[in-house]
Amino acid sequence: MIINNNYLTIVLFSFLPISIFLGNFILNSFIFIISLICLYKIFTKKIIIEKYNITLSLLIFFLFSLLVNLIYSNNFDLSYLRVVKFFFVIFFIIFLIDLVSNEKKKFHTISNFWSLIFIIVIFDLIFEYIFGHNILGFKYPGGTKRLVSFSGEESNIGYYFFGFSLIFLLFVKHKVKSENLNLLIAIFLIFVSFVIGERANFIRTFLAISLFIFFVYEIKNSQKIIAFFILMISIFTFLYFNPNYKIRYYKQISLLFTKNGVSSYLDNTNYGAHRKVAIEIFKDNMIFGAGIKNFRIESASARYDDLNHKKNFERFSTHPHELYHEFLSETGIFGLVSFLIFIFSSIFVAFKNYFKSKNFYHLSSIIIICILILPVIPTGSFLSTNFSSIFWINYAIMMSFITQKNFKS
Repeated sequence: MIINNNYLTIVLFSFLPISIFLGNFILNSFIFIISLICLYKIFTKKIIIEKYNITLSLLIFFLFSLLVNLIYSNNFDLSYLRVVKFFFVIFFIIFLIDLVSNEKKKFHTISNFWSLIFIIVIFDLIFEYIFGHNILGFKYPGGTKRLVSFSGEESNIGYYFFGFSLIFLLFVKHKVKSENLNLLIAIFLIFVSFVIGERANFIRTFLAISLFIFFVYEIKNSQKIIAFFILMISIFTFLYFNPNYKIRYYKQISLLFTKNGVSSYLDNTNYGAHRKVAIEIFKDNMIFGAGIKNFRIESASARYDDLNHKKNFERFSTHPHELYHEFLSETGIFGLVSFLIFIFSSIFVAFKNYFKSKNFYHLSSIIIICILILPVIPTGSFLSTNFSSIFWINYAIMMSFITQKNFKS
């Protein structure tokens, strides 16, 4: 029977990054099939779900909070599919946890394949920068310089790059014995992230790799400082010779570098309008919010036509582009508090166990999750397929070491 074939599991997880590039339908199909296989393995006792009671309890708690919010959603039809999807995501997470915890060779095979895909993406990004399109002919449709690689019109390659960057650096660390060379490769990845042109994801990648360098590489701090100094010189030199990037990384956000920069920027940009209307939606739906995925409807409501913001005419969006404004507007105080309990309990348990495991995969996933929940930095919609897939992959790896003691990173 095909569902018993071990190769099916390896193939599905190995090609997961490719499914991210192929769009939401393909990615959701992968997650759905993986979750069904997990359910089959649970029913046939091939996965002992009781081993993951802590993680499962936290995930069920979060699912329960989403179900409560669903009851009070202003538009049930918009909300329910994301809640149903999260039910299957739970078993996707449990399956990946089981692989990392109990089937180390399989997980190493999968993570190695992810890293090979990452290498292809790096070369494709370089190709796109040189020739103006990637190897498949994709290019950014806007006027400002950004790279898209295999993400095409989705234009989210920077988020993928951030989400898998530390897994790739661990792959390199296993293959390359020179810590100095590892350091240079890490610095190079930061530079590539900068060239992609996605500002928020560059900040995330910079933070993630910087923390990785600080905690993982056994090398003198002076050498790390020199490497970062070289990186800064490279970035400023690149900006000097590339006016399109100077527009994106300086002129478009120059307000941030003035007095009261953040507030001035939010007062004069569409991002600020999104967050302003999110607060107003929250005020009108304080306890349970307007409903998951309802920001796209509520933000266009005529009741906010008189919103006191310079870019009020640009307030409409699918989401507020900031994690906590999204939770407040769509799930209210109840949803935000539930999420904070869920995520900080998860991180606490993970940190507590990291000091036992001392595993770099564990540490890397903790770093990614902590950066993803930072406030202010613009984000995708939390429960959307693309954003959540990379979040839950790293969450699963983070929670995999609660019962695992002897996994070598």
